[in-house]
Amino acid sequence: MEGCGKRSVDNSKESEQEETGKGDLNEEDFHLKILKDICCELLSNMFQELTKENTLEGLNQGHLNEQTCSCAFQNLLPLYFASVESFLEVLREADQTLAENLEKRFPSLKVHT
Repeated sequence: MEGCGKRSVDNSKESEQEETGKGDLNEEDFHLKILKDICCELLSNMFQELTKENTLEGLNQGHLNEQTCSCAFQNLLPLYFASVESFLEVLREADQTLAENLEKRFPSLKVHT
């Protein structure tokens, strides 16, 4: 009987630890979401300020490629559509092929002419 009592006490302690762990996880998720939102806001502002020269330099140095742009677009769209569209216009001047590949991956970005 004593063993059963200890087990139920141990189980309740485990439950409390799980609840505390879930609380910490939710708080961590909340903080990560805030961090992601701030990063997206910063990136969207940077996209609007990039020039053809900056973009060409980023491409030449390997900082900008299809993978990095796709990752950025996935996180920015649809909330920062105007910023992505602005960057895509500059990118089109710097690297037409890359811009077309990104438009294929993200059909909502197709140019409306």
